[in-house]
Amino acid sequence: MKLIHVGQDEWMFEESIIEFPKNKSANANESSHLKNKVKDFVDAEIKAGRDIDDIMNEVMTKFQDEIMQDFDDQPPTSFQVIQMTLARDGYEVARDIAQFLVLESINDPDAYFNLAFLCEEHGDSFLALLSSRECMRLYLEYFPKKFNWQKSKLPWGIMENRPFLRALFQSTNLYADNGSYKLACEQGEKLLQVCPNDNLGIRERLVELYMLTEQYQKIIQICDDYPEDMLANIAFGKVLAYCYQDKLDKAEKEWVIAQANLPEVAHEILKKRHPRPRGIDNSYGIEIGGKDQAYFYWQDMGEWWEGNATAQALIEKKRAEKKK
Repeated sequence: MKLIHVGQDEWMFEESIIEFPKNKSANANESSHLKNKVKDFVDAEIKAGRDIDDIMNEVMTKFQDEIMQDFDDQPPTSFQVIQMTLARDGYEVARDIAQFLVLESINDPDAYFNLAFLCEEHGDSFLALLSSRECMRLYLEYFPKKFNWQKSKLPWGIMENRPFLRALFQSTNLYADNGSYKLACEQGEKLLQVCPNDNLGIRERLVELYMLTEQYQKIIQICDDYPEDMLANIAFGKVLAYCYQDKLDKAEKEWVIAQANLPEVAHEILKKRHPRPRGIDNSYGIEIGGKDQAYFYWQDMGEWWEGNATAQALIEKKRAEKKK
């Protein structure tokens, strides 16, 4: 594996253009031919000046049937083996399997990612952090000196970039879970810098981390960078930041905008009690603009609203306006 420059400021991890299934029944020559077809197509389109995200979207459409041929016949991945073991034998056995797979592939960052993922999901956050740190150390060995963290991009649209971007997201969360908020901020900012489309949504976690580290101006900046965002932390981030800067007038102006975009969240903030709405289930995500988004926002951020005099003054003012 190596990190290569693919045009403009964009980079990609190189193994193959797409992670093709290693199908036992597929002819090796056919697989190699397909890889070459895709590579030749991508190289030609890059030379023509096309955007890499557009190219990769076309690859997935143009070659989809060939890429996915006999996909169901593939042996399980290491991640799937761990998850199947977890379901069958429980966490401790699954952790033993994950650790064994690390030892079998001691220089493979994905092996450490899988172990960290398992441990994080089961509250073993310190072991998860140690695994995540090693995962990131190994990934960073592939970065050449000319990769510029301020300018270079790792587009989510390039499939080979996604494991690293997920690992960086994981690293951010695990530093935060272990109370290392400054390091969590640094990791999250790196992720946002190299993948500004932020397909993983780290910007919402950064708002919470900036609250924990009292970096209120950074909250204002990140909200300005995503002005039409419908994630609750971004929509109401400037309101809360201005409250903590004791700037009630500015907070109130931002409240009007945020309320118009996410009225259910505004309604939740103004409630005196916050019971869980009936029937909500976040197993498959949340509905943007829905009661579930509002409820979970309050569960995550409500203490910040309750713990600040200016925020409470704003809430009381808005409650009074509703009664008129």
